[in-house]
Amino acid sequence: MNLFSKIIFILLFFIQPALASEIYFEDHNVIKQQARTFLTTNLNSIGKEYTIQIHTIDPRLKLKKCPSPLRIQLTETPIKAGRNTLNIRCISNADWRIFMSSTIALFDNVVVAKKPMRKGHLIQRSDVHLMKKEITHLNSRHLLDPTRAVNLVLKKRLRKGDTINPNTLTKAILINRGDQVSILASNNGFTITMKGTALKEGGLGDKIRVKNTRTKKTIQAIVTNKTTVKVTL
Repeated sequence: MNLFSKIIFILLFFIQPALASEIYFEDHNVIKQQARTFLTTNLNSIGKEYTIQIHTIDPRLKLKKCPSPLRIQLTETPIKAGRNTLNIRCISNADWRIFMSSTIALFDNVVVAKKPMRKGHLIQRSDVHLMKKEITHLNSRHLLDPTRAVNLVLKKRLRKGDTINPNTLTKAILINRGDQVSILASNNGFTITMKGTALKEGGLGDKIRVKNTRTKKTIQAIVTNKTTVKVTL
């Protein structure tokens, strides 16, 4: 065997197994790309920015080339922010199945503090603005409209850029227990005004107990401002 023949023999000896591997086994990168396409198709309907991280398949795992398109499904639906697991299966005479993990991060414009604010601060529109932040771990506890925070009171101190959510807000107390109030009673188009005493504190729209000064009766009335409650007869 001359030198040229030896070289050809060596090349064929080492290259053929590699080619056979490519022919008979699935490319892990191709599977990952199909998984990414599947996730992207599902995520496009949510209307938010996102990033996808596909976890690596064990390189030692040899998966026979599938004669039909791979079937990809979520193990839990619907698709969600955070960890998702894909069930990837080859339907053939020699079925195989793998489970692939992925991590999805979602981003949205949420309401944040424009400046540091102390506990008890009554929020004004100039105190808050929208900022793009990752919402993966916020569990929907965030505001998308700055006006929903206006005229509410902070339950804790916030730093600049902190996300504002309903759990950090409470109604401003307009009427305190013992305050003298006007009771507006309405029915069929007419309204009468009476004097009363608040027996409980309350914010805008809260229902509180009020004692009528003249009759001494206790009624339930709705707070409309700092000095007035309303009741329907």
